[in-house]
Amino acid sequence: LIGKVGFYNNKAKYMKRAAEILIDEYGGDIPSTADEMMKLPGVGPKMAYIIESIVFNKSTGIGVDTHMHRIFNDLKWVKSKTPEQTREQLEGWLPKDRWGELNALFVGFGQESQQQKEKILKKALACSRPSDALKLLKKVGMDVKKEGEKYGLYAEIEIHLNRNKNSATSKEEQSIDVKHDEEATD
Repeated sequence: LIGKVGFYNNKAKYMKRAAEILIDEYGGDIPSTADEMMKLPGVGPKMAYIIESIVFNKSTGIGVDTHMHRIFNDLKWVKSKTPEQTREQLEGWLPKDRWGELNALFVGFGQESQQQKEKILKKALACSRPSDALKLLKKVGMDVKKEGEKYGLYAEIEIHLNRNKNSATSKEEQSIDVKHDEEATD
């Protein structure tokens, strides 16, 4: 049943032991705090904080997985070597009322940008601001042109990236024109 996940032998043992504890000590329910959840075998901060946020609608911490850890370093929101350091740094500056949203937004984004590249590229191209979405994917380390070529999306990606370049060039030209006009009227 769980043979497709990494470390499935250990996870199977953790699940069995955790189920026994939940039945014996919690009446078959789950603990209501992340701290209590982390006492269960195989449950670490990431999962405990995500469950707490989703199930109990409270956030006492940010659940950071390896995907989020890499992305937040790529975005330069943190400078850390481990997901736990990333969590601590984020909690140090991000307002607490945003912690739950961060989990909801970035867990899926992180997984898709690293493991489901075709899916996230198609989402980026279909969104209201595809140039910006592609720029974000590039910023978190995706070679959008290379991945686009793999999935037959290269031409569409090129259109949006070039549109973005042309837009930036147009803004620069407008800025130069305004400066030139100001100098001419002085």
